[in-house]
Amino acid sequence: MKKLIFLFPILLMMMSCNSDDSESLPVDNISDLKLENLNFLSSNIPEDFYDDLTFVDELTGYAVSRIGKIVKTIDGGTTWTVLNSAANFPLKKIQFIDQYNGYIIGGDDTGSYILKTINAGNTWSIINLNTVENGSPNGMYFKNKDVGFITGNRFFKKTADGGQTWTNVLPNSIEDYQRVNFNINKTLGYVTFNSSNYLKTNDGGSTWQLVEERADYRFSEIYFVENQVFFKSNLNVVNLNFNKSIEIPSSAHKLLYLTVDKCIGIGQHYEIGFLPYGDVLFTNDNWDAFLQRSYQPASESMVFTAIAKMSKHKTMMLGTGQIYTKIVVLTY
Repeated sequence: MKKLIFLFPILLMMMSCNSDDSESLPVDNISDLKLENLNFLSSNIPEDFYDDLTFVDELTGYAVSRIGKIVKTIDGGTTWTVLNSAANFPLKKIQFIDQYNGYIIGGDDTGSYILKTINAGNTWSIINLNTVENGSPNGMYFKNKDVGFITGNRFFKKTADGGQTWTNVLPNSIEDYQRVNFNINKTLGYVTFNSSNYLKTNDGGSTWQLVEERADYRFSEIYFVENQVFFKSNLNVVNLNFNKSIEIPSSAHKLLYLTVDKCIGIGQHYEIGFLPYGDVLFTNDNWDAFLQRSYQPASESMVFTAIAKMSKHKTMMLGTGQIYTKIVVLTY
């Protein structure tokens, strides 16, 4: 049972959680995910722990690291170039609106920051968000090159001018806001709290309503899959449309949904010994069953930390071992 609390100034929207007017989107014809289609890609990517990865087309991609590094490829991941950003703090999430305009969030005990490029990463400007709590923001979503949202500990902010100025969506909030995400039409959106409560908008973020779930969840990631909405909560994924909880493997720290049934997970697990093993997992039936490949920590990868679609039928994953950062590509 869900309880809706309307936040002011918010329009009174008489809608329940399961009556979203989200359009059912066409699904790509994706074949079953198979271990034999998982392969290393030879690459010169600098060794680092990369926490996010994105592609603007099948050849052009960007990744950001925990030491402030931004790298770019224009040949599908074979060669990478380190971009000059002047960032010396951990970078957490990257989003490109088009081939030229991109944003990155990051931070440390000196502040919370957003980086912006308008020329495909050739130059970056750094903006201090002046948040109540220092450290990296948790989530970011830009609807276009001007309008965007950022979430973090005790702040939920919006910009309408490409990040130059920010306003508090909910002033004086004390929540630890986790992620913000919108559907493909950019009208239906959600914000998670690291609890069973969340925010919802049906008008593109102009107004938000609080939804209280009477369940013991700790929501974080938000996934729009076809016309359904999934929230990640520790070792479960909750389908909001059907109020169904799905258990996922403990080593699947990050997920990438391709369809409501087909999903890729990345992460790590420990066995006997000091170092963990990097894991890539995937399912063809929404985690009723799954396939898993583990990688040697010394020579291959002890953890996979970033994942992104390159095209409709190809996904890249970044993993780091004791010596190298490895790239694994799955085709389907």
